[in-house]
Amino acid sequence: MTDTPDHIKKLQLQIWLAKTPEERLFQAIKDNEDLFNFWKAARSQLDPSIETTH
Repeated sequence: MTDTPDHIKKLQLQIWLAKTPEERLFQAIKDNEDLFNFWKAARSQLDPSIETTH
């Protein structure tokens, strides 16, 4: 994204780096799972014949 001001990017980075490695890993795993579930749901809405048990 290019519309986020630099001072906001710096603040986001400070907040991210203030977290422990465990918190960052957990957040990354959770975000990945949420994104996977979003795309799986979107795909099944586009084509209900697609198997979504994976």
